[in-house]
Amino acid sequence: MELQLFGINHKTSNVSEREKFIINESNQILLDIHLKEVFKDSIESFYGISTCNRTELYLFGAKNISKEILPEVLNALNIKDISNESFYFLSGHDALVHMCKVSSGIDSQVLGEQEIFGQFKIAYKKAKEINIVGKNLSYFSEKAIQISKKARSETNIGLNSLSVSGLALKLVRNIFENPHEQNVLVVGAGSLAQNVIENLYKKGINKIKSVNRTIRKIKLHNSYEIVSASLDALYGQLENADIVIASSSTELPLIGKGAIENALQIRRNKPMLLIDLGVPRNIEEEIRNIEQAYLFSIDDIEKITQENFGQRTIEAEKAMNIIALEAQEALDSYSKKSSKDDINTQLETFLSALSDQELDQFKVSKDFSELVKAIKTMTVEDSALNNFQDIKNIEDHVITSMIKRFFDNA
Repeated sequence: MELQLFGINHKTSNVSEREKFIINESNQILLDIHLKEVFKDSIESFYGISTCNRTELYLFGAKNISKEILPEVLNALNIKDISNESFYFLSGHDALVHMCKVSSGIDSQVLGEQEIFGQFKIAYKKAKEINIVGKNLSYFSEKAIQISKKARSETNIGLNSLSVSGLALKLVRNIFENPHEQNVLVVGAGSLAQNVIENLYKKGINKIKSVNRTIRKIKLHNSYEIVSASLDALYGQLENADIVIASSSTELPLIGKGAIENALQIRRNKPMLLIDLGVPRNIEEEIRNIEQAYLFSIDDIEKITQENFGQRTIEAEKAMNIIALEAQEALDSYSKKSSKDDINTQLETFLSALSDQELDQFKVSKDFSELVKAIKTMTVEDSALNNFQDIKNIEDHVITSMIKRFFDNA
């Protein structure tokens, strides 16, 4: 078995494809049941991550099984119209390196962005909470987090990088000469929406309204807080909004073309800027056809000029060197431990097959040469234990020492 992954991201697909393939807590539970029914012991465990830039599924299972798992996942989620060419598959060292690149921000469209590290940790944490992550996948996930921390702390990969919320603010400031005079409506009240509101407030933009599925109090400062209105108030709030920034978790768009047309009529065609940070999207694509509405999706805003990109590219090379070396060390450590565990299992299986009388005889005599000879010459067909080849391949004196420890601890 080995570490593997597959997915789509901003390099292989556009937002219209990415929004169709979303891994969340509820469908992961269903996928866990389905995949274990289909593949049984060929897969230890898996979990997925979905962000603005990507959806990926990490797994530990039989070699090359990821290409068999993908169609089962797509069928289970009723996804039919994403090209197979949009997906990439990685295994072993390449898979662990990629996980580290993702969590450290190296693989993001905004090179070095910081939000992905938290998103990666949350995806892993939630998968553990619903008990779908096995010990081997957990080992590699923990290593990816450790290595990413080291890569970021020992380089300047995050030098003045912009988060997704920071990019939204940059776009606002690029378009409006006096953004603090504009009325802003933020749709959603999750972590990204709160980051947007916080960034706006820090830059002196405080004419902010919030709409969310449930009424929530968003406190940013001792003297400043926003109480979000419910979604029922959305259309009314659109009439007053010069800037709409949407980042709600939704399967269908919350803001349609008709709603914007009505709002613009009441606004007497005063233009509106709409920024859709949602994947799946919160705002209908057809709104681009409205003359006075200027819609930017997550793919659009991430193409904005990135400050200090050249320097961060240099730092990314340094970070990649750290990641490649640390990933190999993690794999070597895993391989050694796994091999040692396999050998111990094979020895314990062999010794447990002996009678109590035989065990007592060897324990008293402390002459284990016959046991070593029996291990070396036995013929066993047990694919689960590699036909005992692992223990047969090590030197006699090592087997003797292992047998002695077994009896000492018995």
